[in-house]
Amino acid sequence: MVGPVTLEGLAKPTSRVLDVGARDAGVADAFARVGAHHYLGLVLASDQDVLDRVPDHLQGRFHPMISPDQIFRNDTDLLVLRAPAIRAVWAIRDLTHTHHIVLERASATAWLQIHGALAISRLTGRIDHLGTTTCGPQRFEVFKTSSLKRPRPRPRHYLSETVGVSGLIRRLEQDGLDYVVLRWFDDLPHLDSGEDLDILVADRDLTRLHEILAEEPGTIPVDVYSESGLEGADFLGMAYYPPHLAAQMLARAEEHRSGARVPSPEDHLHSLAYHAVYHKGAASGLASDLVEPEKRPDHDYAQVLTRVAHSLGRSWPTSLEGVDEELTAQGWRPPLDTLRRLTDANAWVQHRFFPQNDEAPPELPEPTIFFIRERALSALGREETVRVIESLEFEILLVRELSGQAGSRTTELVRGGNWGRGPFPVSGGDPVMVVVAAHYGPRPPNRELLARYPRLTNGDVLHAKVLMRELVESRFGTEHAFNPVHSSDDEFETWEYLKTSLPDEVEAIRGAVRSRRDDYRTTVPVLAVLSRGRRAKVEVVEGSDGHPVVRKTFAPHGQRHMAREVETMRALASRVSAVPELLRTGPNWFETEFFTNDLAGLPDRPSGRLVPLSVARSMVEVLRQVHAQGFDLIDAKPQNFLLAPGGQLRLVDFEFSHRYPGEAPPLDEIYSFTGPPKDFDGDLPYGELSYESRWEPFTGLSRQSLLYDPVWRQHLHRSIFRAVRLSGALASFARSCLRQGRGRFSSGRAHAGAAYRQWARQRARFSP
Repeated sequence: MVGPVTLEGLAKPTSRVLDVGARDAGVADAFARVGAHHYLGLVLASDQDVLDRVPDHLQGRFHPMISPDQIFRNDTDLLVLRAPAIRAVWAIRDLTHTHHIVLERASATAWLQIHGALAISRLTGRIDHLGTTTCGPQRFEVFKTSSLKRPRPRPRHYLSETVGVSGLIRRLEQDGLDYVVLRWFDDLPHLDSGEDLDILVADRDLTRLHEILAEEPGTIPVDVYSESGLEGADFLGMAYYPPHLAAQMLARAEEHRSGARVPSPEDHLHSLAYHAVYHKGAASGLASDLVEPEKRPDHDYAQVLTRVAHSLGRSWPTSLEGVDEELTAQGWRPPLDTLRRLTDANAWVQHRFFPQNDEAPPELPEPTIFFIRERALSALGREETVRVIESLEFEILLVRELSGQAGSRTTELVRGGNWGRGPFPVSGGDPVMVVVAAHYGPRPPNRELLARYPRLTNGDVLHAKVLMRELVESRFGTEHAFNPVHSSDDEFETWEYLKTSLPDEVEAIRGAVRSRRDDYRTTVPVLAVLSRGRRAKVEVVEGSDGHPVVRKTFAPHGQRHMAREVETMRALASRVSAVPELLRTGPNWFETEFFTNDLAGLPDRPSGRLVPLSVARSMVEVLRQVHAQGFDLIDAKPQNFLLAPGGQLRLVDFEFSHRYPGEAPPLDEIYSFTGPPKDFDGDLPYGELSYESRWEPFTGLSRQSLLYDPVWRQHLHRSIFRAVRLSGALASFARSCLRQGRGRFSSGRAHAGAAYRQWARQRARFSP
């Protein structure tokens, strides 16, 4: 329902009102009468006489409008648009920063334009029409945008023209805030049109600075960055400058003639050079041998840097590479961890530090470093934290708590210096413990993961972090969840992190990794790689007689699995024909006969393909023979069987074999089908161990049917299974087609929406 809207119901005493196209003091007075005094009126050039007629009590509340972009770039709670500014309503999606939009009905044409534009928005549920209100003789349509998605906190804020730069400087001084204006401060408090004010503030004062900026509606751009890169005051999720350098700038700040706090001359030179090289890159216009510089940069960085350096009696390079070398000499180059994250926005950094042709696939084992955060160590403890990492077969090489200088270095230089809460309700705290681990079977990330983590080489690293996050959430609930761990994405980052945190341990860890690689490396010709698991790799190699054999090589933490496998094969090979004979063994490997496999390609996950019934029945017979010898393989599944030429089955993978100490249970209750009992204290394979997940999708039969039904009944059950699966596949196919159709529709709608928004923004442009 829509109807009359009262200003008392629309505005609160704290509400900020931005009146675009103000022609008199009527709206300001009307809001003031209901207690809303935070008003700013932007006056068009054609109405400049309004500025001469402003009542004394509203002096400073009216200012000339500079650009139609001010309609979209501002901080306000209630946006009043008058002709010709009401045409901006066509670009309603760009007005999501405000809670209410009030549109003047100055004419019938204006009314038609308002409702034509808003009809489009209402079709997508983007805006709600609340009704009409009046301010003296003027009538307005009132709309609410609360259903629109609010943007995430950001560094960009807008200062009120009513306060002005001088007023802001006075407020910051009065409140005793620890801050610096980073650059372009020579002419303060004057700020050229279109320029923004860049402020670095101590973490403890960030909230207060935000509160000061939010008191009044404004359109003067101010970018606020906190000392450590707290959320909404960060740069690409990192601190704007390495936190220890930011702290140095704040501690050595000087007072400018305007009263503003600015960096010391030396910090000004270095921080401006840092901004030009690492934040802007080619966009700075500085010369480079690696990228084409921007021909029209927003500032002449070469000239300004030369001038500032000259004032210090120093010469200064004017190329990106030269400035980088100078900053390195001065201790101002960011750590490689930070540089890697800057590559997304700076092509020069990519070319300078991370050329693509230097990337190579990881050698096994691959080292990874985990940084355990303070809250996680306190909540989970050292042993449980390490156990989560070990559960994914990481071999622990080092566990060391961080303290003193090591802790400070890590906090300042790793993760861009940003250890805030991120998207979590609370922060996990600073890093307090390091775990260095080696992984022998890196899982390549899928396409979706690579899109989010383009440098990640092992999906199990992320898996370990997710497991730890889930453990935290299960203990504390979603409302108190935090990020417990940070890690390296690849080997390159591991060594850089380790050099930063524990430089004295680098050579020892390099030696440990090198030794493990030497031990794990296959020294005979490798003809084919069959698998690379978390504990072992399986390869076809050239045997001692020149014929191909299968060699299985184990990681150090898999030695007990190798011992079990060798023992089981020796015990069963002469009694169960499907168990291959051991040919040779070494310190961490063994070899068996090589067979081609007619079941090759049987997927690890259900795909609709069933093994032939005769083969499934033969698999059961092999398990009967193993069971008769008192063994249970626990990890037995269809993928562990090979079908050699001539139809002979071969059984492989005995890492989890178990010999019953007494009488074995009935065949239909063996651990390979039911999983072990809860009090079982031996090693277990990763993942679900039930018959329903491991056998039924590949046999199409229940456990009882597979073990005991006659052939004709098994065929009947498999036919029913296929029919049910087919119906499910058809339904899945239909859903997939529907998703694709929706995707194409969404894509088309997105393209249409982009074209519409471009048109709407153009329509909103007018000469103020």
